[in-house]
Amino acid sequence: MTLFFSRRGYDGTKHRFTKNPSKDTYYLAPTNPKNVTKKDVISQKDWLAKVKAQAHSRDITIFVHGYNTAQSEMLARTAKIEAGLRRHGYRGAVIGFDWPSDGRGTLVSYARDRKDAKRTAASLVEDGILPLLTLAPRHRINLIAHSMGAYLTLRGFSGFNDASGPGASVWKTNQILFVSGDADQDWMSKGAWGALVLAHRSRRFTNYFSQLDDILNGAVVLNGGAKRVGRSGIKPLIHKNHVDIYSHEQYLKDVKLQDRTALNSHRWWFDNDKFYHDAALTLAGQDAQSMPTRRKMNTTDLALLS
Repeated sequence: MTLFFSRRGYDGTKHRFTKNPSKDTYYLAPTNPKNVTKKDVISQKDWLAKVKAQAHSRDITIFVHGYNTAQSEMLARTAKIEAGLRRHGYRGAVIGFDWPSDGRGTLVSYARDRKDAKRTAASLVEDGILPLLTLAPRHRINLIAHSMGAYLTLRGFSGFNDASGPGASVWKTNQILFVSGDADQDWMSKGAWGALVLAHRSRRFTNYFSQLDDILNGAVVLNGGAKRVGRSGIKPLIHKNHVDIYSHEQYLKDVKLQDRTALNSHRWWFDNDKFYHDAALTLAGQDAQSMPTRRKMNTTDLALLS
């Protein structure tokens, strides 16, 4: 069962969730991921108990999907991520945050998705991360954000102060992973607002990028020429707890020529066992410089290459 929380609206006449934002957050435990209805909605209390029961370690990882992602695709990818991580020893829970992406893949829907991502970003923190941090014993909350999910994550974190979390200490997530992140490269340099937010709200941030990501090449145009961190990486001045992972050689090594489509250049990670091995080690907190899935480069970056 793939547990998730959602800010999609619900159409009671068609008995399905829509592409429109809801004013409420729904907590879901679907019995049939191909046909999710309001019958799958449960209370936050019951949902938290189910998440805790699925976590056979202290880790809970939230997958934040990107642009042009239908609810059914989000569920399938969350399940795929869970299976991939488990092959490499991850024992925690994997859940999804379902924001109202259009799922059409047009220029108009890109702008709409970006608006809806910003509009619903606070729910990732207020209705997901912060309640999960109240679980006893305290769990490690991780995030894997793909594509526009990176933008949503940054916007979500920026709306909360230190006093928002449970207890007296500053609240933090554990590991944050951006995968083909559709966020401005300039936001992520040391001292820039995005880097400061992630440094304050996580123990470590890891950015997986590929210079062959054709979807993000289009996103550069749609964002006024601003380079995307998931295609160009973080600029050389990088925060000490941030790690930049150059990945396009792994893509060329593992993805067959006939499969190197624009869409697959943006999503290949989720069908790649080398990525899951590296991600599992990252979530486990292994030292970034000593992972067997990486090699050092003559820059501040590390390369995903095994």
